[in-house]
Amino acid sequence: MKILITGINGQVGHALMRELTEHELIGLTRQDCDLTNLDKIKQVIDQHQPDLIINPAAYTKVDQAEDEPELAFKINQDAPKVMAEKASEYNIPLIHFSTDYVFNGEKKEAYVENDPTHPLGIYGQSKCAGEEAIQEVGRLTYIFRTSWVYSNIGHNFYLTMKKLSQEREELKVVADQFGVPTSNQFIAEQVKCIIPLLSEINTGIYHLVPDGSCSWHEFANEIIGQTNPKFNLDNLHPISTHEFPTKTKRPANSVLSNDKIKKSFGLSFNDWSQELNKIIHG
Repeated sequence: MKILITGINGQVGHALMRELTEHELIGLTRQDCDLTNLDKIKQVIDQHQPDLIINPAAYTKVDQAEDEPELAFKINQDAPKVMAEKASEYNIPLIHFSTDYVFNGEKKEAYVENDPTHPLGIYGQSKCAGEEAIQEVGRLTYIFRTSWVYSNIGHNFYLTMKKLSQEREELKVVADQFGVPTSNQFIAEQVKCIIPLLSEINTGIYHLVPDGSCSWHEFANEIIGQTNPKFNLDNLHPISTHEFPTKTKRPANSVLSNDKIKKSFGLSFNDWSQELNKIIHG
């Protein structure tokens, strides 16, 4: 199968390129295909005529998006819409990645796929708009929402905690926001299993996260406990969201239920902490 993958220098794109080697892969960087150039996206798809498009590329700067709404919407809404239209034209599947930030975090339980979206900031609004644009096109489209993505490359919470625990004796981490840490490797492994099962009867939105959930503080505790035995975990202090103000409000609860994706594709997942072990020791 010929698979076109966007954003291969990003966390998820990088992992997909590593995991899907049995396929013929066309990996695109921003230099190959700038997602703000909609004509270029069409041209590249026409040139390669893939059997599947996977779009992990996105505008992901949550706070900066407040100052760059047009750019965020162009990359997160307009570009995916064009990909969906070209996928429809060629009658091929599109896998697009979205985010837990389409929700406002006020629900007490885990979010399911058909819960009403209510994003808190521009980033979440632009991703939500991308979902809606893809669904309007329809056909063989798949939207995989994921959360708290981390890996051994790029900028992410996992690498930040590793670094800070080496540099400081005390750390403060938010303990009243809850989600599901999801490694790029986990995402790529599951997508590999899902690709052969794509069909007209299982299109739609899915939550692609491991089992379990935690707070940022619990996530940090697990990361540092396993990667830096010299750090005294008593000095990892839980704080409230109010003590760590950010430009954009984050959802207090963005835990995603993964029941639908497991049932639809016959998958079984590890707990998030087991997936973290694989990134640390793998």
